[in-house]
Amino acid sequence: MLIEQRTYQIKPGTLPQFLRLYEEEGLPLQGEALGNLIGYFKPETGDVNRVIQLWGFKSYEERAQRRSALSSDPRWRAFLGKAGHLVVTQHVELLSGAPFSPIR
Repeated sequence: MLIEQRTYQIKPGTLPQFLRLYEEEGLPLQGEALGNLIGYFKPETGDVNRVIQLWGFKSYEERAQRRSALSSDPRWRAFLGKAGHLVVTQHVELLSGAPFSPIR
């Protein structure tokens, strides 16, 4: 399994607004396009103005196809127009399990 970890730095003071907008509009669209949400997190300590998403894919090819479908969806682009100004930075990592990992 390929796990995509996306970390978004959110403008201070806007995390509740971002989470509400994402839950109402972004998550249904990403869930439909990407399919396998492993988890969505917000830190309780440290830099608390972040959200972390983990999405699972069978392969790089599946990820590319699903991400392409999401990017070309006009509903997703409309959501980005509403939420994009709340995001300061985005960091994406693709992770694969070590041989002894319970998720590989």
